[in-house]
Amino acid sequence: MSAAASAPRSLFRRSLGAVFAVLFLCWLFLVARELIDIRVLQVKNGQAENMLWAELALERARDTHADPTALAQALQALEGMREREWRLKGHRTPFRLLQVIRRDVVLSELKPDLTGRDRVLPQESVPGQDERWLYTEVSDAARELVVRRWQERPGDWHFSLAGLSYYARPLLYGLPLLALPLWLLFRLGFAPLQRIGAQISARSAQDLTPLPATRYVELAPLVNAVNSLMARLQQRLDREHEFLADAAHELKTPLAVIQLGAEGLDQPDPRARDESRERLRLGVQRATHTVHQLLALARSGADTLDLSKTRHDLVDLVRERVALAVGLALQRQIELALEAPEQITMWLNRESLCSLIDNLVDNAIKYSPAGGHVTVTLADLGEQVVLTCSDQGPGIPAELRERVFERFVRLAGGQPCHGSGLGLTIVERAAAQHGATVALLDGPQGRGLTVQVSFPRTDG
Repeated sequence: MSAAASAPRSLFRRSLGAVFAVLFLCWLFLVARELIDIRVLQVKNGQAENMLWAELALERARDTHADPTALAQALQALEGMREREWRLKGHRTPFRLLQVIRRDVVLSELKPDLTGRDRVLPQESVPGQDERWLYTEVSDAARELVVRRWQERPGDWHFSLAGLSYYARPLLYGLPLLALPLWLLFRLGFAPLQRIGAQISARSAQDLTPLPATRYVELAPLVNAVNSLMARLQQRLDREHEFLADAAHELKTPLAVIQLGAEGLDQPDPRARDESRERLRLGVQRATHTVHQLLALARSGADTLDLSKTRHDLVDLVRERVALAVGLALQRQIELALEAPEQITMWLNRESLCSLIDNLVDNAIKYSPAGGHVTVTLADLGEQVVLTCSDQGPGIPAELRERVFERFVRLAGGQPCHGSGLGLTIVERAAAQHGATVALLDGPQGRGLTVQVSFPRTDG
């Protein structure tokens, strides 16, 4: 990666540069508008003025055309009036060429002094306008007089270096005067953002408390997003602490059993060694089950946004997990049945949902008596999909059903029982990851327990 590409960029300089760029574009627009106005409107006004002075010259010529000297004096007096008018306006008098003609003979002519000027006289032999001169012609048919007048097109000065300097001066003078106030305003405007950054930088890694609310509407989304992130991080840290505490708590008993079993293997009595071997096997089995449940609990506590969901056939998934539980059901002489339609396609996280189904079915088999029935049912209700698992075990009293979702609570018919006490906790968390709800109901014919999980139908 190049140094230029990795160099940090300044939002402050970018915003300040954007303001100056907008000012420059506005200046360009105003200058372009002014120049277009000069090309259109001032040419129209210049032509009107040219015609007015030509008509005034014709008036003078009507009275003095018989005397060339008097005609020249009258035209000079008229020109003096025009020059005074332009001086009073504070502008240079436009160049003009004036001819008074009678029967194709030029009686009098006023030519401009173009010495040192980047301009040439109009072509008198081809009367008319060109790029540099406006032209008008008035006549008196009774006296056979014709006045022809050329006047320089207005606005040429604006397109010269002097004109460019005239238009550039406001920008060159204004930008330095605006730079300091704009810099100060932007510094004040970005100060709340810098304060937020300083607050975050000053915190320790363990401080995930929310940032104080901001009174600025523009900064509220940033503060809310940071607070939301901190809340999610705090939840994740809490789950990690819970996992460590849960692991230490739950593994103490099976590890103690394993230790006792291992110590008993050194006894000389064969019967005692067999008992120790059995305790060792049960301790390893319980420890293995507890570790699996703890890992499932940790996965079920992941954020919903962290889960990758893909389209799955829920019926195939449930059928697969039920088939894996058939061995345990046969061992405990439990009849396991699945009732489901041909196909239900949904967006799911396979690992999370497998954990949910496994715990539902394992709990139902574990708490059902020998010769009992466990039924897993899937129903597509349109707006939602309902998964139920019913057993014929002792059930759970209605007043205790809320407690079984707590970690390490073991109840069966209101009495303590064996197990890790994590099964329904894992079910509830995995369901929440899919936006589903879990309800505990009475079993068929009022016997046993039915766990109902209702999934909303979503597109992704």
